[in-house]
Amino acid sequence: MAQDLLFPRRCPICDRPVKPFGNLICDSCRQVPEPLSGEDCLRVIGEADHLFARGTGAFLYRSIAPSLYRFKFSGREEYADWYAGEMALAMARVLAPPRETLLVPVPIAPGRMRERGYNQSALLARGIAQRTGLAVSETSLLRVRETPPLRRLPAAERRKKVAGAFHACGDDVKSRLIMLIDDIYTTGATMDACAAALLEAGAGEVWFTVLAMGAPNSDDQRIPRQTDDRSGGI
Repeated sequence: MAQDLLFPRRCPICDRPVKPFGNLICDSCRQVPEPLSGEDCLRVIGEADHLFARGTGAFLYRSIAPSLYRFKFSGREEYADWYAGEMALAMARVLAPPRETLLVPVPIAPGRMRERGYNQSALLARGIAQRTGLAVSETSLLRVRETPPLRRLPAAERRKKVAGAFHACGDDVKSRLIMLIDDIYTTGATMDACAAALLEAGAGEVWFTVLAMGAPNSDDQRIPRQTDDRSGGI
């Protein structure tokens, strides 16, 4: 509580100190992000063959992009508390995973980890685990090579770039239902690459839950950098 008084928690939407005090998000900002419907998820996933079996997300990407940019690149780790709660609700509502499900965050490369100081997907997975009681493992899936930024690449090129970028290890995944946790879903290339490694290691099935989903090669994929006083200096 004393720390919150000295360093007030910032709202994940407006980036100002949260009002009323003690909340995770301003009351006036709750209606800004657009929640994903089942139809939205199906539209983004499309009809392509995937190695994961099911998936869902909390919000449409375009409605939360500025917030997500600050979360990943401006050190707004505190946003993860509210994000994780919304993701846990979406996961329970759409997927209803059994109690033995293992949460596995999508890993980032060591270089990006050193630069950023945290893996945003791991923060989300921990928060979801706290809210659901599901187990989480941050060591069952490793990124074994760095990949270039994928956002502007077409789906086929993304798949080439991430193929073989992940390795699953340990007995935790064997015969388990794995719930991959990440911040963004677009073409599914990263999810499929992770699923390939997990299934090769003996996982029973792979699902995913993300914070945001957006259609590839559309306006959903633009990251608008706000420049006014609501942007936290971005």
